[in-house]
Amino acid sequence: MKRRYFWPVLFFSAAVALWAQSPRGTITGTITDAQGARVPGVEVTAVNVATNISSRAVSSDDGTYTIPALPVGVYQISARAQGFKTSQRSGVTLEVAQTLRVDFTLELGALSETITVTGEIARVQTEQSTLGTVVERQRIEELPLNGRHVFNLVKLVAGVRPIDRSTDGFGEITNQGFSQISFNGGPIYGNQFFVDGGMNTVPVHNEISVVPMTDAVEEFKVETNSLKAEFGQTSGGVVNVATKSGTNEFHGSLYEFFRNDALDARYAFSTQRDPLSGRIKPVLRYNQYGGTVGGPALIPKLYNGKNRTFFFAGYEQWRHRTSSLNQSTVPTPEQRAGDFTKTFDSRGNLIPLFDPATTRPNPAGSGFIRDPLAGNLVPRSRMDPVSLKVLEFMPLPNARPQDPVTNALNFISLAVTPVNQGVTNIRLDHRFSDRDSMFGRYTVTRNTRQGSGWGLGPADPDLFARRDQRDNHNFVVTQTHVFTPAMINEFKANVTRQNLPFLHPSFGQNWPDKLGIPAIFPRDLFPRVEIGGMLPLGANPTSAGIRAQHTIQLADSLSIVRGRHTIKAGIDQRWFRLNWFLRRNISGNFQFGAGLTNDPQRPAGTGIGMATFLLGEVSGGQQEFNTAYSFHSWSHASYVQDDFKVTPRLTLNFGLRYDLASEPVERHNRYSNFNPFQMNPETKMPGVLGYAGVTLPRHFVGRDKNNFGPRFGFAWDVRGNGRTALRGGYGLVYLLVESGDTQGDNSNSLGFAATTPFVAAGGAPVKAFQFSQGPATLVRPLGPAGGPSAFRGQSVNFQDWNAPTPYLQQWNLTLQQALPWKWVISASYAGNKGTKLFGGNYALNQLDPSYFSLRLQLQDQVANPFFGQISTGAVSGRTVARSQLLRPFPDYINVNTFANHGSSSIYHSLQMTIERRYSNGLSALVSYTFSKLINDSFSIGGGGNATAGLGDYRIGRLNRRLDRAVDQNDVTHRMVASAVYELPFGPKKPIWSGARGVAGHLVGGWQVNTIVTAESGTPLMVRGANNFTGINYPDVVRNPALSGSERGVNRWFDTDAFRNPPDWTIGNAPRTLSYLRGPGMVDVALSLFKTFRIAERFKLEVRGEAFNALNHLNPNNPNVSFSPNAQGVNTNALFGRITSALTARRIQLGMRLTF
Repeated sequence: MKRRYFWPVLFFSAAVALWAQSPRGTITGTITDAQGARVPGVEVTAVNVATNISSRAVSSDDGTYTIPALPVGVYQISARAQGFKTSQRSGVTLEVAQTLRVDFTLELGALSETITVTGEIARVQTEQSTLGTVVERQRIEELPLNGRHVFNLVKLVAGVRPIDRSTDGFGEITNQGFSQISFNGGPIYGNQFFVDGGMNTVPVHNEISVVPMTDAVEEFKVETNSLKAEFGQTSGGVVNVATKSGTNEFHGSLYEFFRNDALDARYAFSTQRDPLSGRIKPVLRYNQYGGTVGGPALIPKLYNGKNRTFFFAGYEQWRHRTSSLNQSTVPTPEQRAGDFTKTFDSRGNLIPLFDPATTRPNPAGSGFIRDPLAGNLVPRSRMDPVSLKVLEFMPLPNARPQDPVTNALNFISLAVTPVNQGVTNIRLDHRFSDRDSMFGRYTVTRNTRQGSGWGLGPADPDLFARRDQRDNHNFVVTQTHVFTPAMINEFKANVTRQNLPFLHPSFGQNWPDKLGIPAIFPRDLFPRVEIGGMLPLGANPTSAGIRAQHTIQLADSLSIVRGRHTIKAGIDQRWFRLNWFLRRNISGNFQFGAGLTNDPQRPAGTGIGMATFLLGEVSGGQQEFNTAYSFHSWSHASYVQDDFKVTPRLTLNFGLRYDLASEPVERHNRYSNFNPFQMNPETKMPGVLGYAGVTLPRHFVGRDKNNFGPRFGFAWDVRGNGRTALRGGYGLVYLLVESGDTQGDNSNSLGFAATTPFVAAGGAPVKAFQFSQGPATLVRPLGPAGGPSAFRGQSVNFQDWNAPTPYLQQWNLTLQQALPWKWVISASYAGNKGTKLFGGNYALNQLDPSYFSLRLQLQDQVANPFFGQISTGAVSGRTVARSQLLRPFPDYINVNTFANHGSSSIYHSLQMTIERRYSNGLSALVSYTFSKLINDSFSIGGGGNATAGLGDYRIGRLNRRLDRAVDQNDVTHRMVASAVYELPFGPKKPIWSGARGVAGHLVGGWQVNTIVTAESGTPLMVRGANNFTGINYPDVVRNPALSGSERGVNRWFDTDAFRNPPDWTIGNAPRTLSYLRGPGMVDVALSLFKTFRIAERFKLEVRGEAFNALNHLNPNNPNVSFSPNAQGVNTNALFGRITSALTARRIQLGMRLTF
C-alpha cells in the first residue's frame, strides 16, 4: 500500500473497530418461562444504581440477551414482556472486564406486577476461558497495603511472581519496580498496565507511568493466561484499573498515614552504630495525606448535573525521609599506606603481590612472568599522585568487619535520602443523551528525590546519588455512542508522558581538574574509579542525563450482539517517542583490578586491586562521548473476537489478532548498525559499520509481518446450575517491545557516540596507561564520515535485520466450583511457552573453546597484521595476543548481538484459589501456585535488551542449550492469603447486638485485615572461576546443599563443594543450581481498624497497621561470588554467607474519614 493511502485507510478502519482494552463489562443471560421454554422479545434494562443511567437489550429468538460496554458498578436489572410479570434483580455487581451471567425465569401475569428475584448470582465464571482475578474496592481500601500503592495488590493473584521480594513497599521511588512482575513465567519487560482502558506505560523499561491514588480506584482486574484477542503486545499479563467516577450523591475521603522508625523493629543486620549519626536503626519519616471528592456537577441556580454530569477529583502528597544500611569494604589504614603484609584471604593465607613494572614474556615457555613486589609493599615513591588525591575521598573503616581476617564489609552508611511525591487526579463523566456519553480523566504525579547514596557527596558511587524530578502524566478521554442496544461504538484517546532530568551532585564542578585528571578528559563529573574488591568512587555511569518520552494511543470501538454471537472487531494504534541523553562515563571510568599485580602464570589467589590503584596502573575501563537521541516508532493491532453461546451451558470463545510494529527511527539519523557478515570494501574482511539514512535505511531492521495470533477457549457450565464450570483456553501472544528497551541505552550509536576502551595495546597483561598521564588520545564521534571501518579494534554491536517478533503460547484448563457460604474454589493447570524472546545476546567474537588446548600460548604476542590500520585499543600495537587472531573477527574485540531474539522458555504450574467476596463482614482470597520455569536466558527478571557476556554463558554462540536451566527467579511454591473481617461484636452484629451508648461504641466497629505471603527460595548462580578462559563457571565436586540443621546465615551452603576448574577448561556448574536455593520468605501484614459512625453519612476509621508484623527474619540470598586461590579453593570470606535481609517490622498509623 502506498504511504499516502495508509493513514486514511487506518483511521477509516478505526471507525468500525473495537477499543481493545476497555475496562467495561458485559451482562448476559437467558430468559425462560416457568416451563423452561425460551422467551424472545423480552426487554432487559440495567440501571446503574449510583448514576441512574440505564442500558437496554432485547432477548433474541433463542431467549438470550447481552448488554455490552457497561461501566463497573452495582446494577438493578429488570426483564419485561407482555403477558409476563416484570422480574427484577437488585444489587448485581459488575466487575472490570467481566462477563456476568444473569438469567431470568418469567411468570405469567400482568406486566404491571413486579417480582423481585432474590438469591445469590453465582460467582463461577461460565462465559469466558480467560484466567484472572478481580480485586474489588473493599480489598483495595482496607487490606494492609504497604506503601498504599494499588499495583502492589497484583501480587495477590495466583501465577503472579514479583521479581523484587522487598516488603518495604516504597517502590514509588521509581515506578519501574511495579513493572517488574512476571505473570505465569513470562518475562517482566512487556506486561500491559491500563487505567480506564488507556495504556499506562512508557517505552523505557516498560515503566508504569502513573500509580493511581488508592482512594481513587474502584477496582482492577488481573488477567494472566489465555487472553482474549482484544489483548496483546504483552509478555504474559494484563492489569486493567477502573477509577472511581462521581455519582448522584456526594462522596469522598480525607486521610493521613504516618510512620516513624521509633515504632519499628530493628533491622536484623543492623548490629553497629553509624559513627556519623550514632544510629543503629535506619531513618524513616513518612507522611501520606490527601483527599478525594466526587458527585454530581452542580452550579447553583445554573446547572444541576444529577443523572447527567459527574465529577471525581483527588490530591495526595507523601513525604518520605529514609536511610538504608549500606555495607561495603574500604581499604585499611595500612593498605592506604601501601602496606599489604596483613592482607589475607579467608583461609589466612597472605595474598602475594607482583610488580607490574617487571612484566615480561616468559623466557622458559608461554605467557608472561613478573617479579614479586618487595616485602608485599607499595613504596610511597611509586604511588600515583592522582590516586592519592582520589584516595582522600575514600572513607576510612568505621565498623567491625564481617570477617576479621579479610576485613570484608568494614564500612557502613545510613545516609538519609528525602523523597516527595504529589498526585493529582481529575475525572469528569457526562451523559449527553440515552445514546451518547463521554468521560475524561487526567492524572499527574511529580516525584522529587535528593539521593544521598553512601553520603560521600561528589564522590558518591550510588546509582541514586542524584537529584531527580520525575513528572508523569496520563490523560484519557472516551466517547460512547449507542446505535442500537445491540450495537455500541466507543472512541478513546490516550496520552502518557514522562519527563525525567537526573544529575549527579558532582555535575558541573570541574572535579577532574581538582583531582589532577589529565586535561584530555571532559570536566563534567567526578570520574568513576573502581578498585577490585573495594567500594567504588565517583559518578555511576547512569547518574546524569535526561529522559523524556511519551505514548499516544487512538482507537475506536464497535460491539455487536447478534443472536448467540457477541462479536468484537478492533483496532489499536500507538505512537511512541523517546528523547534520551546520558552523560555516561563522560569523565572516564578507571578500573584497577588484581590482574596487574598477580602472578600471570598462576593468577588465582594473587594480586590486589588496591595495590594496582596506588601504583596508578589503569587495568581497564573506558571513556564515552554520548549524544542526544530522539526515537519514534508505532505499533498497530487489529483483531476479531466471537463469543458464541452454543447452548445455555456451553460458550466458545474464538479470536484472531494481528500485530505489526515499526522499528524505531532516530529523528536525526544518529544511529548505526554493525554487520559482521558483510564484506568491508576498505579492508576486504567481514565487518561493516552502516549509518542510518546514509548506507542503511532509517529503520534498518526488517519488519516482521507474520504476527497472527489465534485465540480459542471454552466455558462449560457442567451441571447447568451455574455452580460448576470447566474452562480451557489457548492463545498466541506477540510481544512488541517499544523503542526504550531496544534502543534507549544507545547500544547502536557507534559514530554518534564513541567509546575509548582502556586496554593495553596488543592485549598484553600490562597497564593501559598511567592514571596521572591518561591515554594518548580519546576516540571522538565522527558520524558517517568515519566510514565503514570506523571502530575497528573496538567492541561493536550487531542487530539482526531478520529478527522475528517474540511470542508466547499460553494455555490453561480450569475447574471451578461454588461452595456453601459464598465460597468459590478453582484449580488450574496453566502453561506458557516463550519463543524468540529478548535477552540472551550472543558474543559472536567468542573464542572457540577448542583453542583452549593451546593454553598459555594464547597469550603469546605475535606479529599484528593490522598494525598501522588501527589506531587505538588492544589491536593497535605491533604485536597482538595470539588468541585475538583466532577469534572469528580478529580486528574487533567484542561483537555482540543486540536486542537479540534468541531465548526460549517453558513454564508449567498448578494454581489454586479459594475466594469469598465481601458478605456479612468477611472477604477472603487464598492463592497458591506450584510452578517450574526453565529457560536458556539469564533471567525473566532482565530488561528487554539483556546482554550476556562471556561469563554468563559457557559457549552461547555455539550451543545455547548448554545453559538451559531453571530460571534464576523460579519459585516452586508461592502462597498469598488475604482477608478483610469485621469482628461480629456490637450493634447490628451477631454478638452483643443489644449494646447501646458507650458500650456499643466500645465493642462495635472493630475490623481485622491481613495479607500473608509465603514463598520458597530461588535458585542460586555461582560464578567466579579464574582459570584463563574468561568463562567463570566453577566446578561442583559434590552437592553443596546443607540440611536444615547445618544451614544458617553464616554458612548457607557448603562452600567447599566448589572448585576452580583446571586451567583452560570450563567448569561443570550449571547456569543455575536448581538443587541449591536461597531462603524463602514469610511475611504477615496485619491491620486493626476501629470505625466510628459520626453521622448518617460520615465514618471515621482509626487504623493501626503492621508490615512483617511477626518480625520474621527474611534473609536475602547469600553471597555467590566464588574466589579461588592457587589450590582452587574459595578464599572469599563472604562466599555462602548472608549479610542482609528484608525489612523488619514496620508500624503505620492512620486516620481516614469517608462520606
